[in-house]
Amino acid sequence: MSRILSDWKGLIYNIAFFLNGLLVFLLLFENRFAVPQWMQAIGRMHPLVLHFPLVVLILYSLWVIIERKPESHTWNEGLADSLLVIGTVTAAVAAFSGFVLSHEEGYESDTLLWHKWLGIAISIAAVAWYGVRKSLSPWKLPAKLVAGAFLVLLFVGGHLGGNLTHGEDFLISPLGPSAEPAEQVAFEEAKVYEHLVKPVLEQKCLSCHNEEKSKGGLQMQTQALLVKGGKGGVLWDTTKADLGLLISRLHLPLEDKKHMPPRGKVQLTEEEVVLLAAWVKGGSRFDQLVSSLPPQNPVYAYAQNVLGGDRTEEQYTFSAASADEVQKLNTNYRLIKPLSAGSPALFVNFYNRANFKSQDIEGLIPLKDQIVSMDLSKMPVKDEDIKALAKFPELRRLILNFTDITGNNLAELKKLPNLRELSLSGTAITMAQVKSLDGFPALKRVYLWSTGIAPKDLENLKKGQKIAFETGFRSDTLVMALNPPVILNEKQLIGKGESVTMKHQIAGTVIRYTLDGTEPDSTQSPIYDKPIPITANINLKAKAFRNGWYGSPMVSKLFFKEGFHVDSAQLITPVDQRYHAKGASSISDGKVGDTERVSGTWLGYVENDFQSYLFFKNPVRASNVTLSTLRSFGSFIFEPTRIEVWGGADPKTLKLLKVITPGVPAKDIPGAENVVYEAGFEPQQLSCIKLVAKPLAKIPAWHSGKGNKGWLFVDEVIVN
Repeated sequence: MSRILSDWKGLIYNIAFFLNGLLVFLLLFENRFAVPQWMQAIGRMHPLVLHFPLVVLILYSLWVIIERKPESHTWNEGLADSLLVIGTVTAAVAAFSGFVLSHEEGYESDTLLWHKWLGIAISIAAVAWYGVRKSLSPWKLPAKLVAGAFLVLLFVGGHLGGNLTHGEDFLISPLGPSAEPAEQVAFEEAKVYEHLVKPVLEQKCLSCHNEEKSKGGLQMQTQALLVKGGKGGVLWDTTKADLGLLISRLHLPLEDKKHMPPRGKVQLTEEEVVLLAAWVKGGSRFDQLVSSLPPQNPVYAYAQNVLGGDRTEEQYTFSAASADEVQKLNTNYRLIKPLSAGSPALFVNFYNRANFKSQDIEGLIPLKDQIVSMDLSKMPVKDEDIKALAKFPELRRLILNFTDITGNNLAELKKLPNLRELSLSGTAITMAQVKSLDGFPALKRVYLWSTGIAPKDLENLKKGQKIAFETGFRSDTLVMALNPPVILNEKQLIGKGESVTMKHQIAGTVIRYTLDGTEPDSTQSPIYDKPIPITANINLKAKAFRNGWYGSPMVSKLFFKEGFHVDSAQLITPVDQRYHAKGASSISDGKVGDTERVSGTWLGYVENDFQSYLFFKNPVRASNVTLSTLRSFGSFIFEPTRIEVWGGADPKTLKLLKVITPGVPAKDIPGAENVVYEAGFEPQQLSCIKLVAKPLAKIPAWHSGKGNKGWLFVDEVIVN
């Protein structure tokens, strides 16, 4: 039995010796070593296996340190040898898997270098210790010195590993107070970023996005690095419906691989998510004071809970709404939350322009006696929607910035007895409509930034006593940027005789545009002076220009010439069930151009090609097929590598009409964009069309998902 046990230990020791030899070899040629795809799984085992050798080797080292007498009954040589050999082989496995993991992107620091070398040193030292264990009697000083040195190695290596995964000084921070105690700041002096946003980022995000470990090429320890963003692009973009990467990834389902923080990490609370979204939506300013915000602002309410302060929230006399009712009315794009902890008052924020419908306002009527604040910034709110907003009697604050209202129904809001703050920045409201606000019973403050009202009229407004009009900073020496034009067409499939219209809220502004996807300039691009007829698929891009102002950011939208009516569609290959939209009907339902992968309009393919039939009861004379796809490299969504169009009288008589081979992308393109492919062919009578699009089989080496399969997203097929 003892011989079998001895042979077993020898085999384990030889495995450990071999792994250490392999490690040393790989270290010598590390600059030539590329981790194959199959080995990545071994590297990701590192967090699973590293704890076992730590525990075993610490236990063995402590046993050696406390052992004093050769004849002591507490020393069991066989058991001790078993512990040491098990610790030796598991340390070798942990060191090897850690070495493989260190070659993944996102680990770029001195801490990683020291942690890697210490891990390998621990593994080699354990092999050496086992080899000379017979010469190091545990009750003698040399053995105790070796055990003590080993404990130091284990502690320092574990400490550096903790720094990599959980942030600096993770292991030793509980041992004493921080060298820099939390700053105590008066409420009136508190800044939104420094005292509210920054602590959340440090606690929940910085452990994966710092100078030691920069997942996705993103670091977050300074303001400059936050603004810079990472490989996926900038962190926030208020021109996008989802406000950009930072906020959109917080709202993804927890099981989604792109959700941040990743599953297993400490998640943000709902209040913290609201804080970050409100900060980004408000302009992501780094110098803004909390005290400059109105009490109804969710950032202000958060600050009261976190910082305290001598301002007290308004006492509401109405009862709280049912928690189940609030939960039922919450959606991914309409957030309903209490104004502060324990308050019966609710605020509502809308987030996604593409998914907004007028019914979303009416749907809140069950909470009309609890909603005190509503933010509809950049939603396609129309004048007729004002009547629905007038049904919320407890509304104190209403934000309609950069919506499509013109102010014609603004008088309806006079029915709101508690409305104190109204924001109309970036709208087409006129001076006459502003003057009507004097009759509002409780209105105290109105925001009118970037409207078409003349500067002289705005100055006259400020002379009034009852309402404080905030019109923005103006200076003879400061040049301001225009807000972008508004494209009024929500529908992107344009029928015969229809056209596209645009507008700008500021009088005297010139809108210049292009239809070929190029960026418009201030001199050569056509001037928009009448609706644009659509006779083919176009990529409309427009900017606003005006003397004395900087040109606006660009706005763009795809429009498609409406095609033949598809009588029925059939998916030949199965769609991935995570992104199945409405099945086959999704490719002919008239909805195109969405850039939200979780919006429920996309068909997703990763294991199979996209293959579908389109059937026409009466033959159509077709010469063009348009395929709408999505590109979002940050979400592993790529363009197809091959598109085939087949046509004929029925599925059995199809002929190949057109092949398009877009190819593999050579570099990263940040953000998400709708990518459209047009396949033209000789006009012919067709009753059946088969469309094939192949997803990317292997993601290129420049991408963090290199070697994996790419996703293909399809949402519409148009036949002309």
